[in-house]
Amino acid sequence: MYQSLYRTWRPHTFSEMVGQEHVVRTLKNQAEKGHIAHAYLFSGSRGTGKTSAARILAMAINCQSPREGDPCLQCEACQNLMSDTTLDVIEMDAASNSSVNEIRDMLERVNYPPQFVRRKVYIIDEVHMLSNAAFNALLKTLEEPPEYMVFILATTEPQKIPATILSRCQRFDFGRIRESDIIARLRVALKPGQNAEEEALQLIASSAEGSMRDAWSLMDMCLDEEGDLSEQRVREALGTVDKGFLFSFAAALARRQAREAFELIDQMLQSGKDIQVFLKDFSAHLRQLIAAKLAQSGPGAPDERLARYRQQADEIPLDKLVWMLERAVRAEGDLRWVSQQRSVLEVYALSVCELGEQSDPMALQARLTELEQALAALSSGAVNPPQGAPIKPPAIAAKPADTAKAVPQATVPDTDTVPASYEAEETIPQVVPPAFVPEITDNIEENAVSAVPEPAPVPSPEPEAPTSTQEVSPKQAWNSMLERAKKELPNIYSMMSEGKFGGSKDGLYQLRFPPDKQFYIGFLMADARRAQIEDILTKEGGQPARFEAVGENTAPAQEDARRLAEQDIQALSAVFGRQNIIVTGGDKPKG
Repeated sequence: MYQSLYRTWRPHTFSEMVGQEHVVRTLKNQAEKGHIAHAYLFSGSRGTGKTSAARILAMAINCQSPREGDPCLQCEACQNLMSDTTLDVIEMDAASNSSVNEIRDMLERVNYPPQFVRRKVYIIDEVHMLSNAAFNALLKTLEEPPEYMVFILATTEPQKIPATILSRCQRFDFGRIRESDIIARLRVALKPGQNAEEEALQLIASSAEGSMRDAWSLMDMCLDEEGDLSEQRVREALGTVDKGFLFSFAAALARRQAREAFELIDQMLQSGKDIQVFLKDFSAHLRQLIAAKLAQSGPGAPDERLARYRQQADEIPLDKLVWMLERAVRAEGDLRWVSQQRSVLEVYALSVCELGEQSDPMALQARLTELEQALAALSSGAVNPPQGAPIKPPAIAAKPADTAKAVPQATVPDTDTVPASYEAEETIPQVVPPAFVPEITDNIEENAVSAVPEPAPVPSPEPEAPTSTQEVSPKQAWNSMLERAKKELPNIYSMMSEGKFGGSKDGLYQLRFPPDKQFYIGFLMADARRAQIEDILTKEGGQPARFEAVGENTAPAQEDARRLAEQDIQALSAVFGRQNIIVTGGDKPKG
């Protein structure tokens, strides 16, 4: 009669167990020295060897000639325990025997000593399924059992076991088995002449998620009696797509080719693949791309595939990869609540392709990184822009050294139109709201000027610097700066318009942002952007000025208001005289 692989290759000694080195080392040491506890608790996820370890321990403590803690498998005690012909070792499934009456019947047999071995062993699997009354019935016996009695409890959910039971057991946690250990163990089942593709074994190990039993079951489905184990056969059993499809789908999203992404989705569904499985595989693919970008290594990927992971990882900015992974995980969770799962996948693909339409902070950061990477590639003269930036390089003329001086300030093009001036892909028009597009480079004015053909110099009157006799208040200088920024630096102005003027003290101008818009602070405090703002403030105020963008703090708000009121009163006093000004309402400023 045929026997499944996980039963055929179940370990019979501690040395045959896969992984769990810390558990094996301790149990072998106890069995060898005879320091046996009266109660053990083996906890861990499915298929990690809990029940196998319990059976091996039962044989090891009863073996007549143990070998360094392992049972010999040759003595009479080992043979009886392996053939299940003795009643001295009883294995019970608590999932189907959870009532208190069944536990009481079991405990009544505890008082009878073992007949053929030294210790009587009760193995209770899935012990967390016992009722509260059953736990209470087990409690006293578990605390003070006869000296020949050993209880071994196994569970996948130790948090459901009462603390009174946990405190009476030696607990061993079984972790998930490493993929390399699973692959090495699977090779043992191959018959002479049978071959297994490395990709097939890798796919089985990754799909098992640390469970050796799941790996055996999947291999049992895919391995023919006489044939070889192929990757294609494993993928058909799992319902997953091949790696090339994952690379193609990621590339389509990175280039914002929504039409290509939708065609790939339709192709996948036509082949009968499951959307839940695909999103899970695609999330794992994005994690490997992130790992390849950060550590220059793809976890679990063979050497010949590492180059492909690294190549695609270099073409997509890290911020965008993280954002794509976050949205993929969210879409995977949304599948449980919808009846049309295809719509969830298509909405995910469309949202990634329409990155410019997203306004959340992560999407904004991904968009900014993508534009900076694209502009850096264009500035370096790269023929093809990065994969994450769907723009074509414009013709940039060489800029003479004095171009910036020859072109007047008024002829600098609107920087809001810079991304739109590049010829975009025709498949999907990119519309970027100006309010969410930060300045592209630290020297945007100079780059914009270099892209414009050199016109004939047009004289433009420079703004008159204030004379020593003409005093300009900080508020007037701030308002004048905003008027100039609105025309000359529209990107910076769009971000500054989201904050509130926080006053000026000793030449330091503050702009405060509420908690939900404080991500603008990092953009405005960049050295190049801050220098542009300070330059205009210095010209409009007639004295050196500094700029600072800060978060809104309600504590000093009243003090700021008082300081602004004092400045306004001083400005009015210089014109009308202090005796002609009457302050009403609120607290009068001191002095």
